[in-house]
Amino acid sequence: MINGVKKHAAVAIITAGIVLTTTGFNSAKPSDAPPPEPAPIVLHEATVIHALAAKARIVAPTGKIAKTSTEGDSNFWGHRDYVMTVKGDYILGIDTQDIDVSVSGNTIKVRMPQPKIVSLNLPYDQMTITEDKSPLRRELPEKELKALYTEATAEVRKDIAKDDVAQAKAERQMEQAVSGLLLKINGVESVQFEEAE
Repeated sequence: MINGVKKHAAVAIITAGIVLTTTGFNSAKPSDAPPPEPAPIVLHEATVIHALAAKARIVAPTGKIAKTSTEGDSNFWGHRDYVMTVKGDYILGIDTQDIDVSVSGNTIKVRMPQPKIVSLNLPYDQMTITEDKSPLRRELPEKELKALYTEATAEVRKDIAKDDVAQAKAERQMEQAVSGLLLKINGVESVQFEEAE
């Protein structure tokens, strides 16, 4: 009996030692492993183009315009001079499909076209004409008035296109809008604007 008890005790001690040793080894392992690093975000031009396509057109706030022109003619019946004024508002903008983009790391480089007139409102019924004519000359007929209005509208378009102040202001406003749109893309750190070629 005494020998039998000793054998059981020895087995119990050895078994307990194995369990304790194994448990201690496993509990130390997880603390030695370093945390995984997040995968870097890779930007693609297709992602940028897709983000721009969400908005078909970028526009600047409405501008005001007025154009006054003086014309005159004379014939056998006398002279006829008049002063015509048209006024209204316009909007400059760009189509997002015309924006050129490239990606360098986490930076988006942007080239934008010159702003163009996307809306011009010069109400015909608000056009004013002051005439100075000889008594024998008749007033301008409606057909000639419409022709003069068309010419004035074309001149207004040219004036806006040559207005450096209005163009520069619109460019700044649209750059801010484009920058705000692109900075929402995950992984974008900066947006740089370059001169269009």
